[in-house]
Amino acid sequence: MTSVRPLGITVAAVAFLLSCVAAQAQPSSFGTFRGAFEHACRNYATLDRNGDGIMEIESLRAVTTARGVGRGAVLVAVEERLWSRDGSAADLQPALRRFVSDIARDGFHTGLAVTRLHASARHQDGETVLALRQWVQAVYRQVPDLKSLVLVGNFPAPFLVRQYYWRRTDGLTLLAGTAAARTWNAVSHVRSIAEVIAMPGDIVLADLDGNWDEAYRRLPEQVAGLLAAFPDDPKGEVTEFHQRTAERYEDFFMVQDGYWEEYPGPGAKRRFVFPGERNAECAVADLRRVNVLAQPEIAIGRINALHAAIEPNPDIRGVRGEGLLDAEGRPQAVEFAGPDAVPSPTILWRTSSTLERRLLQEYFDRNHAYRHATASPAWLPASITTEWGSSVPDMQSGVPGWRNASAPLLDIRNPKTTIADFAAWMARPALARAIKAHAGSTGFGFEPPADYAAYGSAVGPGFWWWTKQGARLVPDPRPLGGWVNYGLLRSLYENRKLSGAPAFYLHTGCEGMQPAHFEREPYNSGLYGQWQIAEALLMLGDGLALVGRGKVFYDEPREFWKCMGEGGTFGDAWRRYFDVESADAELAADGIGRKRAYFWSVIGDCTLSLPASLRSPRS
Repeated sequence: MTSVRPLGITVAAVAFLLSCVAAQAQPSSFGTFRGAFEHACRNYATLDRNGDGIMEIESLRAVTTARGVGRGAVLVAVEERLWSRDGSAADLQPALRRFVSDIARDGFHTGLAVTRLHASARHQDGETVLALRQWVQAVYRQVPDLKSLVLVGNFPAPFLVRQYYWRRTDGLTLLAGTAAARTWNAVSHVRSIAEVIAMPGDIVLADLDGNWDEAYRRLPEQVAGLLAAFPDDPKGEVTEFHQRTAERYEDFFMVQDGYWEEYPGPGAKRRFVFPGERNAECAVADLRRVNVLAQPEIAIGRINALHAAIEPNPDIRGVRGEGLLDAEGRPQAVEFAGPDAVPSPTILWRTSSTLERRLLQEYFDRNHAYRHATASPAWLPASITTEWGSSVPDMQSGVPGWRNASAPLLDIRNPKTTIADFAAWMARPALARAIKAHAGSTGFGFEPPADYAAYGSAVGPGFWWWTKQGARLVPDPRPLGGWVNYGLLRSLYENRKLSGAPAFYLHTGCEGMQPAHFEREPYNSGLYGQWQIAEALLMLGDGLALVGRGKVFYDEPREFWKCMGEGGTFGDAWRRYFDVESADAELAADGIGRKRAYFWSVIGDCTLSLPASLRSPRS
């Protein structure tokens, strides 16, 4: 048999499930919530969950609570360094207290806790996530109508890997590059190789009764894989043509659905048997679903400005003493002694705590203004795409107040959509923005602009991105072509070229949520999350919340806008996707894609809803 170890339903997981079932289903009273919240904060004031002498939770304390009416409860956790006052930057305490009051005003009992989590060169983000999850579970046991956890600041995220026993009939090459290489243009074969499926994989934190503790692997591990061709066996079991593989991962959660049994076959052949997917991360109740996958009990929102809060490094100077910014603070060209003297892109920027707090203050001001607005002509649906279909029809069918909305300039659908179209689209007010484009962790792409002069005028003076040209660093958008990255968003932000209207984002670009270098760097590393495009869009692009995918795939969350149109929160709409997928019998047969809901996560405030005026037909 393979060396892949099985995962089982633990006694602790079953006990937790039973305790939750036993809890009352009625809305929790404020007294019950406050007591459970404060008690959990005291119990988890510090935590070394695995007894290795390293505190995953170094400090956790309740700060304030606020009473809501009838909609459940919300936890807000903020980084201690952001809660602490900094005389040289914005004091975020008033904004955070107002944020708690605003959530309560919308009907949720709310508790704010200040925390300091483990942060060092030791790569154990998943361990720290599990510690945080224990604190949330402690509240949930007493407050079963807990709806959301909102994390303010830079928090670790779960990294998910999945292995699936994938039967295929396309081409295959075994032992490529060796004398024993064998190639088929089309052959029955199996591919069972562990691959990245989600980063962040917030289902781990949101699924409070799942078996994620057993799925966690902190130390580097070579996950055994298999490629096997069956040209002579229609059952796909016996063959002499096979290849072992191994994929290295560390600090990850393993969704092991590709476990196989292996036996000697006739002659030199081997027999490979797939006993079925284990779904070991799933709770007992989840195993009864038509399509078995873990279900989130709560939604997770991450409000993090750290990776967007970077400034040009003032220590970089050219041959004439010039810096990256001129005397008025605008980007300028810098010349160095020679091409070899030009500094690398990774040191052109450095984190600014002042800018981080400013962006967070702006975010909470924007959030507050949206919650208290009564009406706005900017509350429109918008979509921009290349070869994929528009999201506007789905928005209109799901949200009653948009049924008759008409804004052609907000619905851009053209295989030749350019980056200039995107800049113009961002300048037009809209409440819901869907972006469909090829993407990666640091950007997404359209066609280059037809006229760079006109594009430069639309973006504004000074482009906040430098590229190497010989012995110079030049702030020039042309080398980026149609690629939307941090530089463009920062330019639109600095030059006040955005609409100024707050926006919910749906971003379907592959890997758009992934932080750079996550596979090798802990969350507190300076390399982790460099130029993260989703966070830049949220913080620099007037965002309220954003839902996106952390993997290369083809889906988008079904019934998302329908849930929003029914009055659900942004987090509820994310959770709805899991519910829809788990009821899909056809999807249950698509092993490689049936757990695709795991790929999606939310940043921003997951407790927000659409305005009441949009949730009912207009007269």
